[in-house]
Amino acid sequence: MAHYSADVVANKQRQETPTPSTFGISTIKPKFPHYAQISKRFESFEEAANPWPKHSPVKIEDLVEAGLVYTGVGDSVRCYHCGGGLRNWEDGDSPMEEHAKWYPNCQHVLIAKGKQFIQQIGSGQRTETDGQIQNQRPAVHKKDPFEKDKIIIQTLKEFDFSEDQSKQAIQLFMLKNGADAMSSADIATLEEENKSLKHKTLCKICLDKRADIIFLPCGHMVSCPMCAPALACCPICRKGIMGLVKAYFATRSELVDCEDS
Repeated sequence: MAHYSADVVANKQRQETPTPSTFGISTIKPKFPHYAQISKRFESFEEAANPWPKHSPVKIEDLVEAGLVYTGVGDSVRCYHCGGGLRNWEDGDSPMEEHAKWYPNCQHVLIAKGKQFIQQIGSGQRTETDGQIQNQRPAVHKKDPFEKDKIIIQTLKEFDFSEDQSKQAIQLFMLKNGADAMSSADIATLEEENKSLKHKTLCKICLDKRADIIFLPCGHMVSCPMCAPALACCPICRKGIMGLVKAYFATRSELVDCEDS
């Protein structure tokens, strides 16, 4: 993996005084705002005069999510936000991680993944996106669960339970209350509540990803990291957006650890 930049003298700058970025707040505007929209970044690959290399080891979807735009030359891409460039992709490369590694001050990475992710990459730690966590979890069942189990598992996953933890919870429930303890009406109610909760937390722009970006100074949280950079005003109150900060939702295990301490 090689990197380059037109106007960044030192990629890993050390700042003597605290800045908003120090606290995970993004206040810097994109260098190429036209590509702040994810659809425009896709177009840079799909409509390029020189096609993106067919056998590239990285997916276009991952490059776009990492805020990267195709330059039309080889496998060279450039970030719409910080302007930093990346090229010479290799097997096993993660666009978002490479972006964070070479350009740790990039506001797109800060918005999309948060400061902790950047710090982990900078310290050489592997992130959960490597699949490391999933590989460590032993399989509980090889067969597909019943339909009602699938609904319960999906609901529990919304609250950061792993699939294995969900299956174990179902087993314990059945042992204590009997296999037929949960009626079809209970399942229908659970499914409806799950849909309602998911709808409330969806990005109001793309209606696909979770809304976890807080607009400053109004404080509304209605957009995902992919849609937020393209907005100048809050879609709820219409106030100008002066800064963005990624929200963090506590997982069940973190809440348990907090209670234990």
